[in-house]
Amino acid sequence: MEIKLINTQKVLSPTQISLADYVINPYRGCEFNCLYCYGQFNKNTKGNKKSLGIKINAPVALERELKYRKPRRILFGSTTECFQYQELTYKISENLLSILNSRKIPYTILTKSHLIKNYLPLIARNPKNKIYFTLNCSSDKTINLLEEKSPSLEERLQAIREIIKWNISLRLHIGPFIPYISSFEDIMNIAPAQIREIDVELYHHKMGNFSEILRRIKKHLNTDTAKKLIHVYLNELNYLSFAKTLEETIKSEHRKKKYKCKVFYIVPDFNEFYKSSINYETELI
Repeated sequence: MEIKLINTQKVLSPTQISLADYVINPYRGCEFNCLYCYGQFNKNTKGNKKSLGIKINAPVALERELKYRKPRRILFGSTTECFQYQELTYKISENLLSILNSRKIPYTILTKSHLIKNYLPLIARNPKNKIYFTLNCSSDKTINLLEEKSPSLEERLQAIREIIKWNISLRLHIGPFIPYISSFEDIMNIAPAQIREIDVELYHHKMGNFSEILRRIKKHLNTDTAKKLIHVYLNELNYLSFAKTLEETIKSEHRKKKYKCKVFYIVPDFNEFYKSSINYETELI
C-alpha cells in the first residue's frame, strides 16, 4: 500500500452521529481493507484503495482548533481505523489522544484493532472515555473472507480482555451484522462474560460493496447463503422481516443464556444507510 503524508488544515469535523459532536479521522483510507466498509465510498478515499493518507500534522492542527472550538465529546474513527499498522510508526492517534487528555475532553473510539492494547494506559486516564470494539465475525474464515488484512479473531479477543482489565468503558459492536454470515449466538459464545454493553447493527446493502460480498460468498462459502442474503435485501418488506426475526433471536438468546449485559439494536432505514435520527443509546434489552 502506498503511503502518502498529508498536511491537513483541520481535523475536527462536526458530526450528526449521536455518539459525539465532533469526529476525528487521523488517516485517509485504511490498511484493513474490510470489504463492507462504507468509508471506501467517502469522497476523499474513493478510488484510492491502494493508498493510505497519513495526516502528519493532525496534532498541530488539533491544538490550533481547540483554541476556538469546545467539543463536548469526540468520536475517533468514523471512516478509518485509528489504530492500524502505520500508527505504530507515525503515532498520530497517540498524540491526538494525549492532547485531548490534557484538555480533559472525553472521546469515544471505534476500532477493531488489537493494537489498541498499546494505548490503554493513555485511554484509561479519563474515566469518561469509551471504546466500541467491533466483533462481527466468529471465525477467522469469515474474517479472511470479508476483512482480509484485519486482526485475527484471537487477537481481537485478547484486546477486548485487556480493555476489560483496564476498566475502560466498553461496548462490543456486532456490526455490521451480515445476515447468514454473522451469528449473534456464536459471537456471544466466544465474547468475554464481563462485557456489559453490546450493540447489534444490521448491515445495509448500500453500506459497502454488496456485489463483491455476494461474489466472494458464492466462491468461498456457498451459493445458497448468497441467495438468502439477496432475498433479505430484495425489498423493504424482506429486510424488515429479517430485522424482526433477528430482534427476536437476540431477545430469546438473552433470556435463555441470562446474559448480564445491556443490548442495543440498530436497524438502518432500508432506503438510506444513515440518518441523524439513529439513536445508539436506545436499549433493546
